[in-house]
Amino acid sequence: MTEAPAPREGLLHETRAGYGDTDQSGIVHHAVYLRWLEDARATWLREHGIDFRAMERDERAGFAVWKAEVRYHLPAFFDDRLHVELWVGELGRAKIRFDYRVWREETLLLEASVHLACIDLDRLRARGLPQSVRDALS
Repeated sequence: MTEAPAPREGLLHETRAGYGDTDQSGIVHHAVYLRWLEDARATWLREHGIDFRAMERDERAGFAVWKAEVRYHLPAFFDDRLHVELWVGELGRAKIRFDYRVWREETLLLEASVHLACIDLDRLRARGLPQSVRDALS
């Protein structure tokens, strides 16, 4: 079986389309991709030493998605083995943009960008990224 191309940077996260991810025609529902992107992002953060639970608990900081852009090229189907490619596209004072591509073997199915704002969990307002996150992303 041919593999997805090596990621240009970041992470190549593997997932498989489950039966519950599909509609009656066996095609993956469009909203499922956002869950896969989030799973890849959580894995990426963990692999870069970012303890999300500790950040929420100790620094009272979290991330909120404020924009998601998705371009669907081709559908995924039940039981497809998929790879989610992920990298940091932009890093600001209080924002991060993650960019993604989803592959089935060498076929590009989806491209996406998810914009996150770092927020103060007590005030629910934007705040600067914790230094621990900056260090992990640089």
